[in-house]
Amino acid sequence: MGIRTQRHSHQLVKEAGDFVLNVPSSELIEATKFCGSKSGRDHDKFKECDLTAIPATKIKSPIIKECPINLECKTSKVVNVGVHDLFIAEVVAVHMDEAILDEKGHPDISKLKLFTYQPISGEYWTIGELL
Repeated sequence: MGIRTQRHSHQLVKEAGDFVLNVPSSELIEATKFCGSKSGRDHDKFKECDLTAIPATKIKSPIIKECPINLECKTSKVVNVGVHDLFIAEVVAVHMDEAILDEKGHPDISKLKLFTYQPISGEYWTIGELL
């Protein structure tokens, strides 16, 4: 994961030595936009976005309960790549909401309602159509 060194989250991740990659669904688009554009120095993002922090199972950093997928990661190395530091980490635990799983226990992409950000246009697009 790459984080600009001047970001509030950079110091938090560096001090903790771990982080959680919380994968939001499109139902969390407004919270995602808010969290991506506001600093935790000035905002309590959990409170302002009505998100729930719950304890992770193997690391110190919290999980966002409302996200359908959470990857607990333990930092193994930090590499400076210019204005960003790249946090290289081992995934030590994976959590998935049972509602997104198929009959075999695998994630069903159509149930995930994933999205992506297109930085040139500043637009968000859904992901999930089988090609």
